[in-house]
Amino acid sequence: INAEYGKRGINAEYGGRIVPRFSELTADKLGSAGKVREIGFGTTKDRMLVIEECHNTRAVTLFLRGSNQMIVQEAKRSIWDAMCVIRNLVRDNRIVYGGGSNEISCALAVSAAADKVPSIEQYAMRAFAEALESVPMALARTPGLLPSVP
Repeated sequence: INAEYGKRGINAEYGGRIVPRFSELTADKLGSAGKVREIGFGTTKDRMLVIEECHNTRAVTLFLRGSNQMIVQEAKRSIWDAMCVIRNLVRDNRIVYGGGSNEISCALAVSAAADKVPSIEQYAMRAFAEALESVPMALARTPGLLPSVP
């Protein structure tokens, strides 16, 4: 059982309750599961407790292995980040696209507005639109890509 999830998580998902003493254990404090088994894997014969066929559970287990602890920790961090993104999208599904797309959209809108301004202010607006276009170009150059310029 993963120490991070621990006994509290298992009890909450499977309907059990933690009891401080064995003498206080009763049938109503036990949880329920269809299958509980221990499996061994790998060359080191690591063991994992698998609890299956449970009613009304939302628990999912991700089993991560890597060549060293740093790889496993990085995978855990990446999965945590992905779960946080999904949680945030469930809470509020409005998103702002990345990669400089919002800057390009703003640059197009400012350029279109500059076409309607007859005075010298249109040059300042066009310069601002051009400055906005430099953000996605810089983002493309950062990983070593060549930005495509129409």
